[in-house]
Amino acid sequence: MTLTQIKPLGLSKPVDLADNEKIRLGTGNDLQIYHDGYNSFLTTDTGNLYIQGDSSSTTEEILIRPKGGEQSARFIANGAVELYWDNAKKFETYQYGIKTTQNIEIGLHAYFADNGEAIFGTGGDLKIYHDGNNSRITNSTGAL
Repeated sequence: MTLTQIKPLGLSKPVDLADNEKIRLGTGNDLQIYHDGYNSFLTTDTGNLYIQGDSSSTTEEILIRPKGGEQSARFIANGAVELYWDNAKKFETYQYGIKTTQNIEIGLHAYFADNGEAIFGTGGDLKIYHDGNNSRITNSTGAL
């Protein structure tokens, strides 16, 4: 059955579909929403998939939660993007760039340690840090 519109009063009852039954939208059924018995899907066959809040809002957020009460990502209107690990904020964008609350790993063998050191190399051979009074670069192998 092809439905071209829903009456102004909307649906009077919930729509219940069995596993693998799809809600398909678009002339070519380009957007599909369904559940396969184990996982839920929102798929598109053409163009981009947009998740968009009200364009006139300045306070709305788009939230991604892997389970109830556990934040994974927040997209804040006119503001930050925040990323979480096990419901604890670890990374965010702000007006002047990015912030992180802990370590930053760069490449295969580079990271920022809890004490603020930038550490490079498989054995942590090169370190760049500030000790409170002086800026330091240390190298424990080869030439610097």
